[in-house]
Amino acid sequence: MASDRYVEGKLTDYEDIIRQIKDVISARIVTDEAGEIAEIHVLSGSSRGPKQIVRDIESAFMAQFGISIDHKKVSVAQMQDDEGPGPMQEVRPKLVAVTVSSGGRKTEAKVDLEIGGEMYGGIASGPSTANNKLRVIAQATVLAIESYMKGTCNMVTEDITRFVLAGRDAVAVSISLITNVGEERLIGSAFLNHDEREAAVKATLAAINRRMALLLND
Repeated sequence: MASDRYVEGKLTDYEDIIRQIKDVISARIVTDEAGEIAEIHVLSGSSRGPKQIVRDIESAFMAQFGISIDHKKVSVAQMQDDEGPGPMQEVRPKLVAVTVSSGGRKTEAKVDLEIGGEMYGGIASGPSTANNKLRVIAQATVLAIESYMKGTCNMVTEDITRFVLAGRDAVAVSISLITNVGEERLIGSAFLNHDEREAAVKATLAAINRRMALLLND
């Protein structure tokens, strides 16, 4: 059985796995001078208990990397829902409209979101290819979010793809989030229900939503 030794170049992968666990909002791993995992700090919602989240982290590390994690090194801080209508409830965006127009070799997308009762829009354009149309829609969504965030971060659509899951068409998007503390890769997905444009927006929002409250509180 492998120990919880940090493998160079894998730290981001370790943190990404933790962030994929249900109810986890953010994760940060601290290593000691010998390269051992010294501390794992997790911020989560309050719908699941800390012990369950720790068990999920232990299981995920063993399944993905063959690493045994000492549960004593994991600390879980929870955002309490009973403290009133905090940022997590206020900032969840709602899709209002997405429009796409193509002319010649160029595609342009406009995405309108409602966030906290206000409207925010983003416009992006790029070459007219089938897959790039989805990327342009995702980037327009990102720009609408950036306008709400008022310069606290930047986001770039790295990749977007269609795939089949359980016999259903779906869309997955990868977003790079750049803040004052560095870069983070976010991933989101959504099933394609008749409208690939709406699916591209929803997948992008799925990648970003859980990070928005933390960014606003930084």
